[in-house]
Amino acid sequence: MVLYVRFTVVVVLVLVLQVELFSELRLWGVMPELLMGTTVATAWAAGPDRGAVVGFVAGLLYDLYLPTPLALSALTYVLVAYGVGNVSAALASSGERRLRQLVTLCAVAAGIMLFVTLGELLGQPNLYTDRLVTIVIVATLYTTLLMTPIRRLVLWALGDEKRPAPKPLRLEVVE
Repeated sequence: MVLYVRFTVVVVLVLVLQVELFSELRLWGVMPELLMGTTVATAWAAGPDRGAVVGFVAGLLYDLYLPTPLALSALTYVLVAYGVGNVSAALASSGERRLRQLVTLCAVAAGIMLFVTLGELLGQPNLYTDRLVTIVIVATLYTTLLMTPIRRLVLWALGDEKRPAPKPLRLEVVE
């Protein structure tokens, strides 16, 4: 129960920071993706399942604010969290910080592109612009710079909870 309360506090705090503070603190007109960063940090620390749950809730709350189709951010965050969670499980033996930063960078960039692609497929106008490359680069770097406090919030929310042990990958030969 404490875990749910802590993650609720973290998601609401990050949502408020995203929509109130960082909507004003833009770099070249671009905001960081703090909620996606929270999703990535949760997936890295707690696995794909918990990351996907946090991503869904964070995305759904953000979708209530955005003028995009409901659950577009939620779907994007779930897919990103599931991917990051599986990558982190495969790299569990390597706790190198640079590797985590690289995965975060790639995940945020892929998440932004996925959001735009899914939005365009759903008929949402104006997501794809001639500034898309600039937006992806700036938002990705901006978010990555803010990942240390986000990661600390996520670790606080997890408390004593351990990451579930990764399931061993089995290759089966189909004859």
